This record gives sequence, structure tokens and C-alpha cells, in this order.
Amino acid sequence: MTSKWVDFKTVREKLDFVEVLSHYGLEAKGHGKQVKIICPFHDDHKPSCGINMAKQVYNCFACGAGGNALDFVAHMEGLDPDKTTELRKAALLASEIFNIEEATVKPRTRGARTAGAAKNGVQKADKVTKPGKARKSKPKASEGKTGGSGLSEPSPEKQVNQPLSFELKLDRKHAFIKSRIKDGSLDKKLVKTFGLGFCSKGIMSERVCFPIHNVNGELIAYSGRWASDSLPDDVPRYLLPKGFEKSKVLFNLHRVIGMRDSHPDLDTVVIVEGFWSVMRLHGECIPCVSTFGDSVSINQVEQLVQNGFKKAILIFDGDEGGRSGTEQSLPLLAERLFTKVIHLEDGIKPDVMDKQLVSELSRNFLRDNRTH
Repeated sequence: MTSKWVDFKTVREKLDFVEVLSHYGLEAKGHGKQVKIICPFHDDHKPSCGINMAKQVYNCFACGAGGNALDFVAHMEGLDPDKTTELRKAALLASEIFNIEEATVKPRTRGARTAGAAKNGVQKADKVTKPGKARKSKPKASEGKTGGSGLSEPSPEKQVNQPLSFELKLDRKHAFIKSRIKDGSLDKKLVKTFGLGFCSKGIMSERVCFPIHNVNGELIAYSGRWASDSLPDDVPRYLLPKGFEKSKVLFNLHRVIGMRDSHPDLDTVVIVEGFWSVMRLHGECIPCVSTFGDSVSINQVEQLVQNGFKKAILIFDGDEGGRSGTEQSLPLLAERLFTKVIHLEDGIKPDVMDKQLVSELSRNFLRDNRTH
């Protein structure tokens, strides 16, 4: 695909945000020239991303993501539109996804047009394509019915959450982390195990970062928590990278699977919302994963089933979001797994829940997962 020629300008002109949003399953709030969507580039709970349909540009007032429709596609595909090679990949993908065939039809050179026109003594203009209609190339006479149809090859399956080729340089001794260790909510061993650290540069600047791995233990992303309890206006407390699809990942699943080295019959997993809750329970040797929020996706349930889990214990936060998320997630889990729910009191999260409850959970886990 990358060897093809592509006209960026044509792709930008032909892309329409209505079709783009529909393709990625994003719902627009509002009508007319200005609409809003739940921003897909950070953990957004209200429509923070504005889209100007007249100008075909977008801007998120929370995480700062913005640009034109092609930039949006690039970000959704995990590509950086500021890098020419990656923007080119995005343009080629967009031309295939949205059938913008004229964007990949390389124009003839000026000399060839002049020579052809000279035979008739007149300079002919290129045929104009009507708006919204793609120009179809005619098959060559020597091409068969299936080989020369002019249709592009089917686009490859979308690649998401690919392993990173780099690691962030993180400071494990930052004041925010030290304060958590001092108050007893963290210990140095957990900080090291989870690779927690403060980032001073880039998109995760001024945030404490949690490395995220896929089921094989490969690093695929970082999530950043603002390194202060005082949050500036329009700054999200937690930030996920652009293009990261959290619904297809379970935080800490690779470590839970690794617990089978000592518990070969492990088939039960605890499901919580956040990183801190995972770390608290993991520190108590309780197999625990996070859904990156107050909902469980079908993809996440499927990952658990595929990796041999038969039982789940759902412990979402004791707030309105957690209760609503429990109600919505329980049917998805119960369809594939034997599921129990632990309801927490108002304002309580698993990372601060009663020590006695944690101890009881730990004892039940050890009892239920003894070798049969």
C-alpha cells in the first residue's frame, strides 16, 4: 500500500466528517455547523471535542487534539499526522476506506499531455470529477474480468494498540509517588513491578505514567495521571494516547496470567475500574484487571474467556458511575462467565476499601483456586 501515489489535497477535500464519524462509530451531539463528540483521544466522559462541519476541522478543548478530517483519521489509526510518512499512510487508508479513488490516480506529466494534445492542435483539460463521485479507471484490454476491474484490493484489517518501539524515561522518585508510598497506598515494590513513574516531556508531560501491556506482555501504551490533586481547568485527570482503543485491552491481564505459575488452576479474576485499585489488590496477590473505566466491553469479556477464565468478581467504584457501569456490564459478563458482584459503599473504591474485605477476598481466592 505504501508504494502507491496519493494526493493529500484531494483526500482532504473529499473527506466528510459525517462519514468519518459514522465509520468509527462516533455519535455527534448537536446540529448544524458545530457539533460535539465524546473525544476518542482521551478518557472523556462528556462531549469535549468540537467539530466545525463547515470548515471540516475538529478541536478537543480538554486534551488539545485537533486538525482536519485527515488528521482525525490519522489519529484514529494510531498515526502521527505531523510525520509525512505516517500522514501518507493515513491518506492511503482514507482513500480506501471512503472510496476516494481519484486521490490515488496519478496525473499524467505535463509533457505527455502536451504531446497528446499537439496531435489535435489543442490543449485538452483534464476531465472534471463531479463532487461526491469517484472517477473510475477503465480496465486495460489485456486484463481479465477479475484482475483488471479497477477496484482496489480490500483494505487490511485495522491494526490497533500495536507494541511500542520506545519506552518513556520515567522518574520513580517523584514527589507524588513518594507521597503515596508515605501514606501507605503504595510501596516501592509495586512501583517497580508496575513501572510507575513521572514523565517530564512529551504528551504525558507532568503526569505519573502507567505502562500498559497487551496479553503477551508487550508494551503498547502509557496512561498518564496528572501529578497533583489540583487540576487545571480543561485538563483531564487521566490521559490516554491518541488512537488507543481501551475497549480491546485489560490492564494487568498479562500479570494475572503469569500468576498461573504458582496457581495453575487459576480461573477467577477480579475486575475493577482503575489503575490504583489494580495495584492495591495485586499487592495482596489477588488476580485483578482494570477496564479503564466504569464499563466492560465485549472484547474484554472475550479476552478473559480465551485465556481460560471461568469466573469473575466485579467490584466497580461506589458512586453513580460505578453502579450504572455494574448494571450495564453484568449481563455481558454473566453470558460467558460465572459472575459475582461486590457493591461498595458511597465514595469507596477498591484501592481504599476495608482491609478486612480485602483479606476475605484474598482468602476466598486462595480457597477457590486450590489445585483440584
